[in-house]
Amino acid sequence: MRVGYEVIVAFVGDFNATNALSPRLQLTRKYLLETGAAIFDFQCDASYSIKMSQILRIFGGFLPENLVLDTDYIITADSDLFPLNPAQYTPSTEHSGGFITNAFCCGSFNRRSKSYRMFPMGHIYLSKRIWRAIWSESVQNKELLNILTSDPNNRTTNFSYEQQLLKIYPNLNQTLSHSDMPTLTFDLVSLYMRHEFRGVYDQQMGKGDAAWYMDQIMVSMLLGDYRDRHKNFSIHERDRGQRLDRADALNFWDRSNFSQFGDSHLKHDEILEDHTWAIF
Repeated sequence: MRVGYEVIVAFVGDFNATNALSPRLQLTRKYLLETGAAIFDFQCDASYSIKMSQILRIFGGFLPENLVLDTDYIITADSDLFPLNPAQYTPSTEHSGGFITNAFCCGSFNRRSKSYRMFPMGHIYLSKRIWRAIWSESVQNKELLNILTSDPNNRTTNFSYEQQLLKIYPNLNQTLSHSDMPTLTFDLVSLYMRHEFRGVYDQQMGKGDAAWYMDQIMVSMLLGDYRDRHKNFSIHERDRGQRLDRADALNFWDRSNFSQFGDSHLKHDEILEDHTWAIF
């Protein structure tokens, strides 16, 4: 909101569980609504909630139309990245496709016999239509559709994750066809991610391990492949400004002017300590 965007906050977890919304969560939701934010509740198995809170950001193209229209643009964010300089978040008139902030931060990786640039999840700005198209036109989607339309007697992957899901949800072919606006569900996200990452998707996630980077790897592949198919698609790859980082000493944060910074990577638990909170 500070830099001119409306805010959508996704709450991820099992809302059918007893006392799913603790008093602290209810207070958080109350404050968010008072600031004008929209809230989107995403039902999933509680054991997947942490990884799903990361992965869900690359499925913005499937958000319901009462929140976002196809002509609207969606920018990804981290909850601990605090915008300071509006210019860093302003769309480029020369690149109608959108922009990626801090686009040169993360090197490259190889997957599917191809080299990809690794983009950060922090801020990727695309229209909702493009967020959906990078999935619907993807190699991953085509592979899943091929499984759905192939002769069951000739399938060689009857015990794969996809086949298990398709036996449980036989109508997923209607969702994957993208003929209409697909419903954003745990099953849909899981099908795509299991197909690409296999057992990594279901393993317990720890900070910095293979599962931790699934969202970043996936969006980099989807964007890279989409840009290869659409040579005229223009997206601005930009550096970020100077960052006020959580690794900086607290006295570096204690200042009256922040104009030199593009954003801030907020401190976590220590922000609630009395001395720190007084500074904030």
